[in-house]
Amino acid sequence: MRTLNRAYLHALFVLPLVIAVPGFSQDASSNKDLNTKAYVELLKTDANAKREAVVKYIMQLSDSDAKVFWPIYREYNDERSKLNAAEAQEIEAYAKDYDKITDKEAEDLVNRSLHLEAQRVELKKKYFEKMKSALSAPAAAKFYEIDSQFQDIVHLQTTSALPATP
Repeated sequence: MRTLNRAYLHALFVLPLVIAVPGFSQDASSNKDLNTKAYVELLKTDANAKREAVVKYIMQLSDSDAKVFWPIYREYNDERSKLNAAEAQEIEAYAKDYDKITDKEAEDLVNRSLHLEAQRVELKKKYFEKMKSALSAPAAAKFYEIDSQFQDIVHLQTTSALPATP
C-alpha cells in the first residue's frame, strides 16, 4: 500500500514537475530525494488545491465508507480553512509591520497565534473522534496523518511571507 501511495503522490506532484520545472533532475538518487523535491515543489504550489485528491486516493474508502467520510471531511475542512485564514491574516499583519512592532503588539500576536494553535488541536481531536466513531480508529488515524502532513506544508507556505531576520 505504501508503495502504491508513494507512486500516486509522485505521479500527482513529481511527474508534472519533471515536465514543467526546468533543471529538475530525473536521476534522483533515492525515493527520499524524490520525496524531498516533491515536497519542495509542492510548497511552491497551492497544496490545498491537491488536498482532497490525495486524501481520496490514500484513504481508499469503500463506497459505503466514502458516503460517511466525505460529509465529515467537508465539515472539518470548512472549520480548518477558517483557522488557516485567521493564521494567514496574523502572519500577514506581522510581516507588514515586523520592523516596527511594539512589545504589546508582539505579545498579543503570539497569544493570538497560540490560541489559534489550541483551536486547531481541539478541531483535530473533535474530528478524529467523529471519524473514529463513524468509520474506525485506523481510518481516522490515517486521515489524521495525511491531514497533518498537508497542514505542515500549508503552514510552511503561509509562514514563507515572514521576513528573514538578520
